[in-house]
Amino acid sequence: MNFEKIKDEHFDLIAKAQSKTEYNGSEYSLLYLKGWDFFNYQSMQIASEDDMIFLRFIPHRKYRDDEYSEKYIYLPPLCIKEKIVRAYEKIEQQCAADGQSVYVMATPREYVDILGDKYDYVNNEDYSEYLYDPKSLITFAGKKYHSKRNHVANFIKNYNPSYDGDCRFREYVAQDREKVFALINGWEERKEFDRADFDSMANEEINVISLALNLVAERKGYFADVIEYEDKIIGFTLGEITPSNVGITHIEKADVAYDGIYSYLCNSFAAKRFADVRYINRQEDMGLEGLRKSKRSYHPVGFCEKYVVKSRG
Repeated sequence: MNFEKIKDEHFDLIAKAQSKTEYNGSEYSLLYLKGWDFFNYQSMQIASEDDMIFLRFIPHRKYRDDEYSEKYIYLPPLCIKEKIVRAYEKIEQQCAADGQSVYVMATPREYVDILGDKYDYVNNEDYSEYLYDPKSLITFAGKKYHSKRNHVANFIKNYNPSYDGDCRFREYVAQDREKVFALINGWEERKEFDRADFDSMANEEINVISLALNLVAERKGYFADVIEYEDKIIGFTLGEITPSNVGITHIEKADVAYDGIYSYLCNSFAAKRFADVRYINRQEDMGLEGLRKSKRSYHPVGFCEKYVVKSRG
């Protein structure tokens, strides 16, 4: 395969390939790949062959281990299902030529089922992304969403969101940037984590959010909304719709001092942005118990499971 350094312009090619799939994950988002340090965007390479797209990268040094200190990690190839086996064979051949074993991250379960027992597979459920039925998050209908409907009702009762009142759910504009970061900084200060780990994670997330807001401003396919109350941003959420028609909520932050705000934010964003998608992907819980409890409270209909595919033996 002929790999070359990835450029932002390549994402049109990636989008065209992804539109022919039912890929439910977030790996091919420009924000995901360019924003998070792990993917080491400066090292990332792309190859296109026989209507198959291949991406590989050498992880940022702070994420490297002894096994893959200077070796390429591959993303799952983008292609139609009939070419999955061939695509992984191409990766296997390339790895052999490079003198390394196969390592493909984030391979979805449906790919694993197609590949069979040719490879070794490792699954970490902490990185499975939560998938939701759009209609469910838009309506909160049924007994299982009773508490969510109550939370929304409480928020509406207490703060009376409207088009031109003191409380508004509206589209993010560039002038909101400073207030959004004020919200995020306050949100971080209230969280109880191991500070050493959290400070590192928080600093990286700030960089991701900054990039995300730039992408919104540049109209790169990302969109964001805020809840404004008395000239203060108290809620913020940002997402995109993938070429395979999955709505992704990349960022969701709110001030929990306002009762019901998270349920209202999730419901309003889904209704405004994700009415026609196949699924809403609200991403992984990273093994954090509070985040896991929150994501499960919205009743996912499934998961985008992430398997590492390795050479046998």
